[in-house]
Amino acid sequence: MSKYKHLFFDLDGTLWDIHRNAELTLRQMFVQFEIDEALFESFNKAYLKHNARVWAMYREGSMTKEELRTARFSRSMDDIGFAYNAEWMEQFAAAFVEQCPRQPHVIPGALDILNYLDGKYTMHIITNGFKEIQGIKMDGSGLTPFFVHNINSEDVGVRKPNPKIFHYAFELAGTSAEESLMIGDDWDADILGARGVGMDQVFLKLDDHRHNVHPTFTITELIELKNIL
Repeated sequence: MSKYKHLFFDLDGTLWDIHRNAELTLRQMFVQFEIDEALFESFNKAYLKHNARVWAMYREGSMTKEELRTARFSRSMDDIGFAYNAEWMEQFAAAFVEQCPRQPHVIPGALDILNYLDGKYTMHIITNGFKEIQGIKMDGSGLTPFFVHNINSEDVGVRKPNPKIFHYAFELAGTSAEESLMIGDDWDADILGARGVGMDQVFLKLDDHRHNVHPTFTITELIELKNIL
């Protein structure tokens, strides 16, 4: 029998397919904002780079939420030489935050594994994503019914990997690190964060990155959780 009673999932990139949903939204926005679609591939490549960087800065506290909202797009537009003004960029960023969370796509196997785990474990979300949109993502993609708590960093005042958010989660769920398992795709926020509070981790490894610390478990597809749980 598994020693785990509570499973804590990251949302973006672990269950909700942030890359697919963002790309679909941005393609639609290129049409909406009448941007030359021939620029999209270059823009999207720049966006993936800058989005990862600004989220790391936000996680570390060196960038505010408001700055992040536009910086990921303005830096990408700068890279491809697209001219814009501040008002246009605000409109573009606002449109993305309005439209992207309504995309329904989840990581392959997400709903299958959640159905398998449902009733066997108590499941929760721990996310650094913007509070006002995470619920929209979960509702639209069918994820909401599986989770007892949706723990957002904005409610706690710190972001993963800060230990405080994990201790808050344990207290809210009425559990301990020993009885809990963290499942996530972000090495720093999810894996090192959970490891730092003595919590076992499942690293959903969707890239080729190598790390010098071994997580408790590593998987490349969510359905592999059946072999662990």
